[in-house]
Amino acid sequence: MDNRWSNRKDLDISVDIYHEGDKLATGRSRDVGLGGAYLDSVQASHNLRIDHNVELVFHLIEGTNEVKYALHARVVRIDQEGVGLKFHDFDTGVFRSLQQIMTYKQAEAIH
Repeated sequence: MDNRWSNRKDLDISVDIYHEGDKLATGRSRDVGLGGAYLDSVQASHNLRIDHNVELVFHLIEGTNEVKYALHARVVRIDQEGVGLKFHDFDTGVFRSLQQIMTYKQAEAIH
């Protein structure tokens, strides 16, 4: 059974993961929704734990500029392929950032 409360979109975007101000890892988003995201290529060896509160920084290219969107999330799943995260601390700014990420044109993603 799927526990997601929002639809997800397949997106391959570079995402940095911070915990208590320290950068723990960089991963690639597999899918992103209003409720959370799943990041590939992030292993448990990066000191992430279930229920850790983290900050995710998404790197998008808009025109010739790199734009960063920071969102607060909680680690809800760790498996061999990556990490599942649930967004929290919603306000209108966070919602707008998520809308920008969700409408991002995949062809422009940083690889």
